[in-house]
Amino acid sequence: MDWIQVLYSDIIPWLMECSDPSVRYWTLTRLLDRAEDEDEVVEARQAIMGSNPVVEILSHYAGDGRWEGERSYYTPKYKSTHWQLLLLAELAADGEDGRIAAACQRMIEAVHREKRDTIWPCFHGNLIGYLHALGHAGDERVREFEAELARAGTAGKWCCDINGDLPCAWGAARALWGFGRMPVDGRGDAVEEAIESAVRLLGRFKLREGNYPSSGSRHKLWDRLNFPLFYQADVLFTLRSLTDLGCVDRKPTFRKAAEWLESRRRDDGRWDGVSPYGGRMWTQLESRRRPSKWITWQALYVIRTASV
Repeated sequence: MDWIQVLYSDIIPWLMECSDPSVRYWTLTRLLDRAEDEDEVVEARQAIMGSNPVVEILSHYAGDGRWEGERSYYTPKYKSTHWQLLLLAELAADGEDGRIAAACQRMIEAVHREKRDTIWPCFHGNLIGYLHALGHAGDERVREFEAELARAGTAGKWCCDINGDLPCAWGAARALWGFGRMPVDGRGDAVEEAIESAVRLLGRFKLREGNYPSSGSRHKLWDRLNFPLFYQADVLFTLRSLTDLGCVDRKPTFRKAAEWLESRRRDDGRWDGVSPYGGRMWTQLESRRRPSKWITWQALYVIRTASV
């Protein structure tokens, strides 16, 4: 892909439209390499909290770190606290908002209190990722969550009982997304070892084909372009998580998957996408239109970095 041609096309102005400040923010920071303190980036970040879908998501906040109709922080999918924090992190929402801060604190306290014997990398990866992204990872208990996830990857080899005790590509990809939100100098040896372990697992098989160990058939989501996903992963999400950590060029199978992603580009330089769980969320992140700004900025981010 000719990146210079992209920069001088109508794609970047389309992604930069003020009507979608979250996409505008990610375009500025991930595609145009703008610093967080630049005026345009600051303005985009400030606009996020006053725009949909953030306003709609927070309108269903019920107080005490909870959302309306919750049975637990995890249910119902995808309207309860855990899922809202994941979405708000993807939207680059302001974690200093009192409602978001209370929800993050509730998650820290609840997960710490559980003292679970089983660590699901998809859950812990999301948890760690949004706590860092939303600015609430300073608590020592978050260090415990990070250590648990690292052990699940290195000692547990990313195995999951829900996947028949086989290594889980979804879990490894979600863990990488979580680790990618952490500052580099805060990861430590155990986390770095876990990152290497996840990269080895994802690179051992064919990423594009998704032929990872599975207790069932390959999930239909894998080679569609989906956003948002929750505990799931697909080719695009996995490539994005690898790109965040500078690992997308590490294995031939990653580069081949990036080439496949580039081949999905429309003639107008954009990508189509789907929102498979949109009907179970408080609100859609974008209208049901094609092409998708969310898929397009992520695809460009991966392909630009992978030098396809």
